[in-house]
Amino acid sequence: MASELLPAAADLVSKVLPVVKKSKKYGGIMLWSRFYDGKTGYSDKAAELAPEEKQRPPPPPPPSNAAPYYAYPAPQQPYYAPQPPPPPAPRRSGPGCLLCFVFKVIALVVIALGAAVLVLWLILRPGAVRATAVSATLSRFDLAEGVRAGEGVLQYNLTVDVRVRNPNRFRIHYEYAEAQASYDGERFGYHPVQPFYLERKGERTVTAAFAGSSAVDDRGALRSYRRERGDGFYYVKVRLYADLGFKVRVFNARRKSKITCTLRLPVPNASAAPVPTMLGTRCAVDF
Repeated sequence: MASELLPAAADLVSKVLPVVKKSKKYGGIMLWSRFYDGKTGYSDKAAELAPEEKQRPPPPPPPSNAAPYYAYPAPQQPYYAPQPPPPPAPRRSGPGCLLCFVFKVIALVVIALGAAVLVLWLILRPGAVRATAVSATLSRFDLAEGVRAGEGVLQYNLTVDVRVRNPNRFRIHYEYAEAQASYDGERFGYHPVQPFYLERKGERTVTAAFAGSSAVDDRGALRSYRRERGDGFYYVKVRLYADLGFKVRVFNARRKSKITCTLRLPVPNASAAPVPTMLGTRCAVDF
């Protein structure tokens, strides 16, 4: 049976061989036709073609545009999103929360009113009045020793004009005022002052008159009197005490005030008429 198949195969090769040679390709069938004749078996041309095949360059390598090889990436770890925060707890409603709300509202109102009052007070706070001793007339000032040892009697006649100025934008009411005179720490005179209004940005002259006699229980006052009489000037203090009332917008306030004026008065001349002494002395004010 092999002998029957061999001629048929050789006949098939002889038909295919011209087509293969025309395409100038050297595949497996081409090599087979060169070494197998089909009729007589192997051909002698194989030995002649062997050197030609050796001189033929090797086929070119396959193109390098083949897809490179990549290893499969390692599987990624699954991503778990963080859990959302829990919802806020519902607010409790009840009488306790209502009382807290009312207390907060009252506290806010009190704080707002306090802040408003403080701001208004800082803006419109009253300033101290300004006082100046304008003039004084000393017609008599005699200190003599008394009947008892260490006691003296002072006879005096003094009139003082004090100008008071209001620097504020509201008027001040002097509800009560009194003037006192002292010498070397010993008070010897008193004069009540009629109540009056001091208009805003205004001024007023207050006159205090002291006349009479007073006992002085201090040997130091007698020594000071003799020394100052030799110098030609007496140093007398006049104080003006007052209770003040004033109104700032819708706020009413009251204060106490003290004005202290230290006067340097010439020794009076008994043989001449008294003459006012112009002073212009600035007085200290406690407001």
